[in-house]
Amino acid sequence: MVDRPAPKPADRGRQIRIGAAVVLAALLLIFGFENSERVKIDFIFFNRESRLIYIIIGSAILGAIVSALVRRGRARGRERGRDHD
Repeated sequence: MVDRPAPKPADRGRQIRIGAAVVLAALLLIFGFENSERVKIDFIFFNRESRLIYIIIGSAILGAIVSALVRRGRARGRERGRDHD
């Protein structure tokens, strides 16, 4: 019987990341199938019917964009404050 060397810490970390990515992808697929029904969305001036999963994904993307813009604005404000000191 041949003994295999223990995996390097970097290899173990990579395996954990790949495993986590596979689990996350499976959960996202299940989430998508569970939320595939059509819903009516009321905007200010019009209505639209779309699949719920698209609304959830779009909302998450918009939230990430707003969050990134707010962080960017705060970072610029801090830089300006340092310049005035």
